[in-house]
Amino acid sequence: MGGETELASKWDAGVDVVRFLWVGFFSSLPAWARYTVLALFGLTVAYGFLSWLRNRSSAVPEGEGTAQEVDETAPDDDETVQENGTRVR
Repeated sequence: MGGETELASKWDAGVDVVRFLWVGFFSSLPAWARYTVLALFGLTVAYGFLSWLRNRSSAVPEGEGTAQEVDETAPDDDETVQENGTRVR
């Protein structure tokens, strides 16, 4: 073995993996298998994105709680509240 060793960068390994998958996927798979794999991959990405969105929108930001937790001077539950059918957001 020679004294000179050339090390590959991390990008070389990534490019090789992508090239391997690209050639294996587009040149050797039949169309029905290719479209099935693409559909499964697309559904997985869409499910992950929608799950992320759902968790992001349902999470309570740090430092904020319900109104009862934040306002400790809130009146007791004994007080009568009139409900007149007005919708409140």
